[in-house]
Amino acid sequence: MSDDAPAILIYATYRVQAHDLEAFRDVATRMAEAARSRDGCTFLDVAEEVGAQGTFRLIEGWRDQGALDMHLSSKDFQAILAEAGDLAIIERRADAYSIASRTSLDMSS
Repeated sequence: MSDDAPAILIYATYRVQAHDLEAFRDVATRMAEAARSRDGCTFLDVAEEVGAQGTFRLIEGWRDQGALDMHLSSKDFQAILAEAGDLAIIERRADAYSIASRTSLDMSS
């Protein structure tokens, strides 16, 4: 088993008004790049939902709560979050999932 398996998953959804789509894409891209460079971020993917313009999904994996807390409290994340707060976000939701254990599956054919 790899040591980079996340203990915390975050699944976030944002719906953004059409006039702020490009600005939100930019903010989300910069936030993802900053997070990926942090110790403890195992992955972070941003995708715009096909067929639902303005709906974005962010899926993140973090090694532990401490790594996530460091990211959330960082100056650059706080600045990007403030910038996002100025955009026309219609709806936002984020759920965190704790992974208690991991078992490898036998995928023999």
